[in-house]
Amino acid sequence: MKKLSSNEIRKMWVDFFQAKEHHFLAPVSLIPVEDPSLLWINSGVATLKPYFDGRKTPPSPRLTNSQKAIRTNDIENVGVTARHQTLFEMLGNFSIGDYFKKEAIEFGWELLTSKDWFDLDPEKLYITVFNEDEEAYKIWTEIIGIKPDHIFPGGRDTNFWDVGQGPCGPNTEIFYDRGVKWDPQNLGTKLLSEDIENDRYIEIWNIVFSQFNNDGNNNYTELPRKNIDTGAGLERIVSIFQDTPTNFETDIFFPTIKAIEKLTKHNFQYSIENYDNPNPKQTRINTAFKVIADHIRAISFAIADGVFPGNKDRGYIIRRLIRRSSIYGKELGINNAFLYQLVDEVIKSMGEFYPYLMNKKPIIVETIKNEENKFLQTLSKGYELLEEMIQKEGKVSAANAMLLFESFGFPIEQTIELAQNSQVAVDLEGFNNLLNQAKDKARNARKEVQAWDKQNELFTKMDVKSKFTGWEELTHKNAKIIFMFVDEKEVEELTDTTGYLILDQTPFYAEKGGQAADHGIIQGLKGVGTVDDVQQGPQGQNIHRVTVEGTLSINDLVDASVDKNKRVYTMKNHSGTHMVHSALRAVLGDLVMQSGSYNDEHGLRMDFTFNRNITPEELHQTQVLVNQKIKEAIKREVHFVSMQEAVEKHHALAFFAEKYDEIVRVVQFGDFSSELCGGTHVDSTSDIEDFVITGIESKGSGLFRIKCLTSFVGVQNYYDEIWNEQLATAQINMDKYEQLKPIQSSPKIEKMFNEIKHFKMTRDNVQELKILGQEFQLEVYLFEKQVALKNTNAKLNAYKNLKPSLNDQGVNQIKINANDLNMQELKILADELRNTFDDVIVILLSESDQGNFIVVAVSEKLQGQYPAIEVFKNMPGIRTKGGGNHNLAQGKFEK
Repeated sequence: MKKLSSNEIRKMWVDFFQAKEHHFLAPVSLIPVEDPSLLWINSGVATLKPYFDGRKTPPSPRLTNSQKAIRTNDIENVGVTARHQTLFEMLGNFSIGDYFKKEAIEFGWELLTSKDWFDLDPEKLYITVFNEDEEAYKIWTEIIGIKPDHIFPGGRDTNFWDVGQGPCGPNTEIFYDRGVKWDPQNLGTKLLSEDIENDRYIEIWNIVFSQFNNDGNNNYTELPRKNIDTGAGLERIVSIFQDTPTNFETDIFFPTIKAIEKLTKHNFQYSIENYDNPNPKQTRINTAFKVIADHIRAISFAIADGVFPGNKDRGYIIRRLIRRSSIYGKELGINNAFLYQLVDEVIKSMGEFYPYLMNKKPIIVETIKNEENKFLQTLSKGYELLEEMIQKEGKVSAANAMLLFESFGFPIEQTIELAQNSQVAVDLEGFNNLLNQAKDKARNARKEVQAWDKQNELFTKMDVKSKFTGWEELTHKNAKIIFMFVDEKEVEELTDTTGYLILDQTPFYAEKGGQAADHGIIQGLKGVGTVDDVQQGPQGQNIHRVTVEGTLSINDLVDASVDKNKRVYTMKNHSGTHMVHSALRAVLGDLVMQSGSYNDEHGLRMDFTFNRNITPEELHQTQVLVNQKIKEAIKREVHFVSMQEAVEKHHALAFFAEKYDEIVRVVQFGDFSSELCGGTHVDSTSDIEDFVITGIESKGSGLFRIKCLTSFVGVQNYYDEIWNEQLATAQINMDKYEQLKPIQSSPKIEKMFNEIKHFKMTRDNVQELKILGQEFQLEVYLFEKQVALKNTNAKLNAYKNLKPSLNDQGVNQIKINANDLNMQELKILADELRNTFDDVIVILLSESDQGNFIVVAVSEKLQGQYPAIEVFKNMPGIRTKGGGNHNLAQGKFEK
């Protein structure tokens, strides 16, 4: 067998399929784009959904990729099993309506067995097929020549790919036989035929024949366009070529494991021999090495793609991986922050195919180191908590084990080991139940979002060509209607109804790239269509949603006119998005990475990743810089160039979460901003006119959303709104003052209100106005308190001459009905009276529309014998309800 490195295997895969006319798709970010059904990109096909269901036409009907992916539903198995990983690479080849079963199987077999390629021994390859897929079985046996004892039928649970609604179909798998050494019971192919978990037959290839639509209720129909989806785990294939016991001894992970060995303080070593002669202690040590090697790779890629440790969603997972690694580091005697020192090894093994990792190294290292140090500071609390649990309860309950697991990152094995040292039990069964409940809850939360769309037959056949002219014009005369449809059915005309149409040439911009769709009018001889939405079709056509009055028909010549006002202000905001992005990178550094935006005629918002909170001063600097660039009146330039030229010559920002065509459009504003963008923009930065940041909010760990406005009108309206809000709030507070003024006046309040009314607001003193408003509100609040106290004192003066008298027990008592006092005033009076006399029981009652209130207070000298709460509970002639203590009790009463 050839000895190939992981980089050589990956390259050979891509080269093979490119030789078979497949278009190579560069790997994209782990963060899904416009797919709320996924937390992470979790497979090679996950980024290709729009091609499979027909929403978009791929750059080629034949595609190949090597896509990084993350799966976190089995984190506990990482390091325990031979092939579980958090992050993995999936090699893929795909056919979108081109070749099908025969070619897909032939390609796989050729790559695996040809001496020009992988050159694996065909005798060591075994096949499974869906037991109802006779076509695939015949291809394998009659065309490829697989012997009957090397191919096995499988049921729906093993050989049919189905995720509910959307494309689905049977699959065929290829396994590599590693030999009897990994089959201790010598079960042979029974392991395959009965689908028994084993380390002998390793699945290295899976071809899904996507040929059915599932309507979501398990009703299956033939797809109008059949597809091929192949997945082959790179790490598994590498382990075959490098003849390693598991994936972790390959060149992908083993250099990291060796680097961890150098960091251990007690000379812990990873033992490959342990697989032949397992020792429980060494197995545990090996597991620690594998967990750390796996997690640091996943952590590094996630941070490079803009995910930072946090308390929810992706951020929580990264935090958990860091904490889990730190705990396992302690098992190897590493008690300080160390993970960040392993980033270099990840880059060495992965950087050839993912060169951006090197550019992201500083932020990866800084983020991991900071998170490690924070965790180490709190980790001792976890140990203290566990010790407290053990001492208090003499066991570790399921709930407490889960608390340690989720909040402190303690693997359950760690909790069990520490508990055993204290000779107490852990409720492992209960913990596993809670863990499964948490997993189910997370899975169900995401199931609420549809994972796949059904393949749309109309879209798969929509091959008309349409040209966008809106970069140069807002009106296009004599455009031809070339396609129309309603409810996914092609039609010849639209009469007094709402439907969809495509023009051969259109100035209407379709919503994409963060820019809202144009609105406007399509005018024909017999009817007019009001355009209220435009979306992109599978081949880039702009599909107009129109409400028609009269009739528009196929082949009609029409005048298409975009709403100029909406477009102009949308362009200001789109160019403003580019400006604020560049300004943030200038102020905060290149770590700022845009992760989505939206702009229309009303304003703009942009999401971006950054590793810390942004200060008000940094936001102010950003706003000042954008306005400076607006004043410089930088001309817009547009270049249609190759991706390489865009990046190297024009220094364009490209986001690897996106897929780009071979020729890209660069929108450039001098040396300040250069981005790949298909949207519409102003001719000069001066056309943006004005710019203000209206707010920024955190959207999760390391993800922020900034909101802004542009244009003289937009910015002025914003400042007018602030002024009106401040004045309205001040007037409300002034009205409160006016009501109380007959009791007491305040020259200071009157002066402050006059100052607000005549405040000359500019963009530079908005914060000053807000502070003045807050100070005014506080002053009125304190004034209200002062007047209320004055009123209370006036009321209480009427009771200042009260004297105690002896009750039936011969104890000093003051009992009165004070119906003009509220509950707060009753308590104040009760306190004063109790403190005036050394030995008195005070009982104050008040009957009012708000209720019947009672307060009992007892002097300190009598509290032992007559606690206030007991007096309260045992009032003769009335029923009381409330609470208190020896000193004071309060509540309501009924006669």
